[in-house]
Amino acid sequence: MAEPAASKQTSALMAPETAERLFRYLVDAVKDYAIFLLTPEGLIASWNAGAQHIKGYQPEEIIGEHFRIFYTEKDKLAKKPEAELQIALQTGEFKEEGWRVRKDGSRFWASVLLTPIRDEHGRVLGFGKITRDLSERRAAEARYRLLIEGVTDYAIYSLDPQGNITSWNSGAQRIKGYTLNEIIGKNFSLFYTPEDREMGIPQQVLETARELGHFAGEGWRMRKDGSRFWASVVVTAMRDEEGTVTGFSKVTRDVTERQIMLEKIHEHSRELEVQMAAREQSNAELEAFAYSVSHDLRAPLRAIAGFGDALKEEYAAKLDPNGNDYLNEILDATRRMNALVQDLLEYGRVSRINIPLEPVSVGDAVHEALKRVGDRQNLTVDVTPDLKAYGHLPTLTQVIINLVDNAFKFHETGAIPKVHVRAEDKGDRVRVSVQDNGIGIAPAHQERIFQVFERLHEREKYSGTGIGLAIVKRGVTRMNGKFGLQSEPGKGSTFWFELPKPK
Repeated sequence: MAEPAASKQTSALMAPETAERLFRYLVDAVKDYAIFLLTPEGLIASWNAGAQHIKGYQPEEIIGEHFRIFYTEKDKLAKKPEAELQIALQTGEFKEEGWRVRKDGSRFWASVLLTPIRDEHGRVLGFGKITRDLSERRAAEARYRLLIEGVTDYAIYSLDPQGNITSWNSGAQRIKGYTLNEIIGKNFSLFYTPEDREMGIPQQVLETARELGHFAGEGWRMRKDGSRFWASVVVTAMRDEEGTVTGFSKVTRDVTERQIMLEKIHEHSRELEVQMAAREQSNAELEAFAYSVSHDLRAPLRAIAGFGDALKEEYAAKLDPNGNDYLNEILDATRRMNALVQDLLEYGRVSRINIPLEPVSVGDAVHEALKRVGDRQNLTVDVTPDLKAYGHLPTLTQVIINLVDNAFKFHETGAIPKVHVRAEDKGDRVRVSVQDNGIGIAPAHQERIFQVFERLHEREKYSGTGIGLAIVKRGVTRMNGKFGLQSEPGKGSTFWFELPKPK
């Protein structure tokens, strides 16, 4: 006959005395928790290994003692142990964290659970007590609180899920003006401007932090006295093990000085843009005027030069030495003026004409430039074959002409000029350099020589209009390039410019 199901279940269960013995083994094996029983009067009736480890007493030392032995003198005088038993009887349990005392007199921070034990008729048989040593956690929390409290440059505080303030550090008090007692429990929207509150910005901040994990931003905030400051803010959502948002941490920094500085920089930048636009307009007008004047000067200059040459050819013999000297001065001045006008026209042309940029052969530009410079002794050329740059061939040619002319011009009397032109691949750019063995240029003068009409030497010693390098600068700039030089007095100069390579 088959055995009834109830009988099978009963036989599968271990005997009550066996289960009680195993449970006792389990409790005794726990060392991280003190687990023991109290009589209804609060006397210690059992003691596990965890209790011995945490509190320091052997079982024979503590069994039969009242559990008030673990409390501080202050708590004993306040009858705290007895009050805990009453609370446990009335509510079903007593839970707290607080100071407890070991056998050696040292204190530890304990998490305590006290539960009454009743029989089937509701009579109290005693109490179960579980204690855990949380001293290390409390010390870490204390260190963290000290760290947070020590930060005065940042407002660091926490919010509940609705945005109500639950903690407040000294930095928050310094920046926002509220004391701890004034602000705890208030909603953090108190710090926002009326217009931001009307737009629902505080709620949007919490929603962003809840959805994305954090919110970071900057904006105006309000102090207790009603003044505003520019704040850099980070809000982070705090979650429990299940992922539920339990609150928010908030860090605020007053960056008003930085914001004011940025606004001043932006204002200054706008002013500079206006000034630059006005200067560019002025420069454009001056360049147009210079071009017009230069163009109009060519006709009278040609007439002066023509009549001067005719006068010298037909009447030089009839003039005395002073007359011939005056005539030569007129002709020399005319030639210098004509060169100046020509350079001004070239400068104006480079500044004003449309310069469509396209891939051009650097070798072709160098070849054309040297052909127009004419035969020069001690001129060497080194150009990488098939090298192309993104530029404008006529402008590129003119730039090379001006640099080569310059290189042959500035040498000590009697010295033999040597000039080397090089064009090479520099990755995403092409560099063209013109090196000479001339008089060199001191570092203090290396920037100003690229300005119009800047001369470092007397005209009688070195001819020129002071415009050639200005044409180089303008031409390279309009081709989206950059330029420079390396030079020392007495050791020659290397002028270079770089243009982008075609992609």
